[in-house]
Amino acid sequence: MSENRVDPTVAGLYLVGFITLFFGLLGVQLYGGNDELLAVATAFAPMIGIVMLVFAYMAGKAGNGFATALFAFIAIALFAVGVGLLLSAIVFYAAAVFFLIFAIVAFIIGAPKLMALLLILTALLYLFVGFFVGSADEQPIFAAAFGLFGLLAFIVSTYMAVALGTQKMPVI
Repeated sequence: MSENRVDPTVAGLYLVGFITLFFGLLGVQLYGGNDELLAVATAFAPMIGIVMLVFAYMAGKAGNGFATALFAFIAIALFAVGVGLLLSAIVFYAAAVFFLIFAIVAFIIGAPKLMALLLILTALLYLFVGFFVGSADEQPIFAAAFGLFGLLAFIVSTYMAVALGTQKMPVI
């Protein structure tokens, strides 16, 4: 009897789409001066990180090493959001660097180019969250920038999830 393994990549991409949409909308709201939403982000992101750890475990069981490492890193980055907003922008800068490293690895292993684009957009999201958190007066332009990159990452991630899940659309 053959063993059916579920590759959680599609579910992980949907979750990435959800969290990047959340941060995209958060950035837009912060640009408009709605600072009380930062408390929501610090509480919400680690909960999504727990779910992402489950997807990392599932990806490992399915034999997808890249998704395992990436989903585990995303989980860590989301946990960092929970403490990073309270501690230092350096957490976000470090996460941005590692998302760029994952983008390079995605390119090297021949992952779809959209995956590399998604990782670059996510790196820019984290970079601008770092700029926002690290600026003395939380510059609204940084919130707008991470909101924009979050919304773009949402579009790419959700497209990839739908395309891979339905196998009806090309994933370049």
